[in-house]
Formats: sequence, structure tokens, C-alpha cells
Amino acid sequence: MPGPVLIVAAEAREVAAHLGPRLPGERLIALASAEGLDEALAAAPDAAFMIRSDGIAPDACRRVLDHPSIRWVQVGGSGYEWLGGWDRARLAVTNAAGVLAPHLAETTIGAMTALNFGLPRYRDDQQARRWRPGTFRPLAGQRLLVVGAGAIGREVAVRAAALGMEVAGVNRSGRPAGPIAAMHGLADLDAALSWADVVSCHLRLTPETEGLFDARRLGLMRRGALFLNSARGGCVVESALLSALASGHLGGAWCDVFAEEPLPPASPLWHLPNLLITPHCADQIDGWALRFADFFAANLARFRAGEPLVNVVAR
Repeated sequence: MPGPVLIVAAEAREVAAHLGPRLPGERLIALASAEGLDEALAAAPDAAFMIRSDGIAPDACRRVLDHPSIRWVQVGGSGYEWLGGWDRARLAVTNAAGVLAPHLAETTIGAMTALNFGLPRYRDDQQARRWRPGTFRPLAGQRLLVVGAGAIGREVAVRAAALGMEVAGVNRSGRPAGPIAAMHGLADLDAALSWADVVSCHLRLTPETEGLFDARRLGLMRRGALFLNSARGGCVVESALLSALASGHLGGAWCDVFAEEPLPPASPLWHLPNLLITPHCADQIDGWALRFADFFAANLARFRAGEPLVNVVAR
């Protein structure tokens, strides 16, 4: 007999109510916090669905990963570095990379369009009741460099190309990735940066990508170029980004992610007029947790049937 399915997420009860009719033969244990976790694990669940939440301590997630009855853990979203390590011989871990990619790409294009048009300045002018018409370059004909050509980066590329932009990408191998034919390896990032009018970061945070966009690399970008980051705050040296924006070397930037979240009120980033800040919400569409749940349900069917799981990740 299969074990019960453990759901650990702030949205656990909503997720369980959504999945119940779709999974009539499954026993779902929903926990919105670590309270009751020991009792839940004592029921010997063999699969778990976890969405990262500030209200669920890392040690609770660790206990789920380490419990001997658990053979598979699905995480919501694409990031899984918060899990730490796990025993790959006993446990499979999958993520939900790509589920919200079209929606995050939509936000990215919106931020790029707003910066390119100068919308932050017009918003400031509105508050001050100033009437100052300006000009802007159309996106058509501009060059976009997508750094990280996974599901999100590819969706951004499709939308940018539809707007008439010339698109190139960077990934580890330099091989073409879906709609991005012009690809560079990560070792060629420096040269690619000087080509672009807009750089959009879609990298996972790893030892290789931590601090990748430092003062030197931001300095390689064209004067007046735009920088977008909706990946991980740790990929960017924030003090270097601040300097590049304050000096006018970069024309503008959008950051949805930061090294420390929430971004501290004392951070000087808040005061940059050419920086758009959003609070790590670029893919937070209505019902986002239920979309992750639907992906989990499809993977659960594979798990029960002994079929290969989708989106298995390495440690």
C-alpha cells in the first residue's frame, strides 16, 4: 500500500482542497506550519510536496528530507538550494521549473518596456505635477542578452523577438536553446555583455554564478544599457549595481530579487530613481500555488506508476 502524501506549505490546506478531487485514492496530510510534523511523519508518508515559506523553518524541511519513509520530494518553484543536500540513493527531488515561466516572462517584458519608455520618471513627474515630455528608443532593433536560457529565459526570448528585438543568450554549454539560436557559453559572457542594450538575468544561484554581475562585468555593459534581474539576488553585487546606476553608466534596472529579503528599509537601493524594485513577486499570479499543485499531481501519477519523474534535480 502506498503511504500518505505530505503537503508542507503555507498554502497547504488550499492545495489539499484543490488536489483532493483529483487524487481520490490518496491520503493527503496538509501542514501549514511545522506544528504536527512529527505525527505526520509517523504516518510514514512516501511522497512530499513542499513550498518554501518564511513560516516553515529550514529544520522542518530537513526532517522531511531525512525521514526514511520519504522517497520523493517535489518543491514548488524552480529553486531548491534552500533544501541543502539529500541522499540521492534513497530520495528523488523534483522542482516545478517552467510552470510559471510564461508569467514571469510577461513581467520581465513589462519591466523592460517601462524602463525603456522612462515610466519611473513620468511617475515622479506626476507626483510633482510636472509636464516634461521626453523621447525613447523603440525596443524593435535593440539587442537583448538573456543570461540563463532555461524555461524562463526562453519565454522571455520569444516575447522579445516578437517585439522586434535581436536576441542572444548565454548558458553553460553555448549550445542553441529552443528559440535562442545565437548562444554563447558562460566563459564568453564578458564579450556578450558589450553587445547588448538590455541584459536579463535568469540564472540559478550556484558557486559559479554568485556575484557574477560585479563591478567589472557591469562596467562592460554599454553606457545607458538596461539590466534586469528576476533570478536570484546573489547573482549580483548590489553595491556595484548601485554605483553603475548612480553614475549613469547603466540607464536603468529592475530587480525583483535581492541578497537580503525583504530589502532593508535602510538600503540605498530604495532611493535610486532609475531602479524599479518589486518584492520578489514577478511570477505571483493568482492561484500560483495551485498551478504548482497540478504539476505535482501529474508527477505523483508517474511516481505511483513507477515512471520517470519530470524535473528531477541534482544536489
